[in-house]
Amino acid sequence: MGVVFVGGCVGTGLRYACSSIADCGTFHLGTFTANMTACFIYAALSAWLGCSTRLTGRAKEYVNRGFGMGMCGGLSTMSTLALEQFTLLHGGDAPGAAIYCAATFLVGFALAYAGSRVGSHIANKEKGAVR
Repeated sequence: MGVVFVGGCVGTGLRYACSSIADCGTFHLGTFTANMTACFIYAALSAWLGCSTRLTGRAKEYVNRGFGMGMCGGLSTMSTLALEQFTLLHGGDAPGAAIYCAATFLVGFALAYAGSRVGSHIANKEKGAVR
């Protein structure tokens, strides 16, 4: 679908912009920021789409694929995270790799949870406004 391509282009551009964020020692802030942003946005979008009555049918599908799969998929990067982890391990910094990995997964999980709560809250407010 074209919306996935367009969303992917936007997400990849945003990820490239995040790559200009300077690292903090062995902690790769650009990759971390891109992945955490994608966790929050995709969870919020998914929760909103699951509860919202504002969009239906094809419109809901296009938003999900364009913003979710496309933009968030282009923004997040598991391959760069893995490369950074292997580079740290190969350089002998196992503690740095462990901290970076744990922070990525723990903060990512927390932001996905927060995003799902925000998306549900927005959808529920829309339902209340419609009545």
